[in-house]
Amino acid sequence: MFFKYLVLSAIALLVSAARIPGPEERIVGGHHIPIEYVPWQVSLLIKMAHDCGGVIHSERVILTAAHCLIDVQIEDLSVRAGSSHWSKGGQMVKVLKAISHPKFDYVMKTNDVAVLILESPLKFSAYVQKIALAEETPEGGTMSLVSGWGDTRYGAGFAWPILQGVHVAVLDATSCKKKYSEDIICADADGRDICKGDSGGPLVSLPDRKLIGIVSYGGCGNGHPGGYADVAYFRNWFKKTINENI
Repeated sequence: MFFKYLVLSAIALLVSAARIPGPEERIVGGHHIPIEYVPWQVSLLIKMAHDCGGVIHSERVILTAAHCLIDVQIEDLSVRAGSSHWSKGGQMVKVLKAISHPKFDYVMKTNDVAVLILESPLKFSAYVQKIALAEETPEGGTMSLVSGWGDTRYGAGFAWPILQGVHVAVLDATSCKKKYSEDIICADADGRDICKGDSGGPLVSLPDRKLIGIVSYGGCGNGHPGGYADVAYFRNWFKKTINENI
């Protein structure tokens, strides 16, 4: 019954979000999504090429995944905001500072969050907006939207040129945290998932549109739920880090 409810809910959400057109399979099992529907989404570029996603917290602050910054030189980092294409349009701004969580563990995929400080502020518009952070870990069954330019299938090996979005449901938080880590939430839907290149991007609750997760790792549709850094868990660290670096 839950699966039937999940499918019906996802269909209803797609119908209500009339700006999400087309049946083409993307992200993994997703659809093209205009940037004005997710104006908090940015592309994190390394030497002008898409590497990860990011989330607008304020005019000069972007949140992303710590593993996106491994072996990356600060002078090579920039973000593109306000465009459905990672390679053109919108606003492109250089990154001034990149601060990963001090307890980030690549092997265990824990504390996989980072704060980016931009050299100059973004100009807010219908295509560029900040998003509020969740105050509590979402309950199981919460419908949500994840977006990104990542692979459309496992091993595809290139960033999709146009932004994609997919609806997924948050799984039971207690069982997820027990199986993986206290700072992780899981989300999944049949045939719909995050993949390489979506890392650092936003998981947003619906219909209230709060940032509940940051993409950490995905199953690329292989039957394992996607793992997201729990924004509510890291809320205080985000606040402290931003205040110390801006």
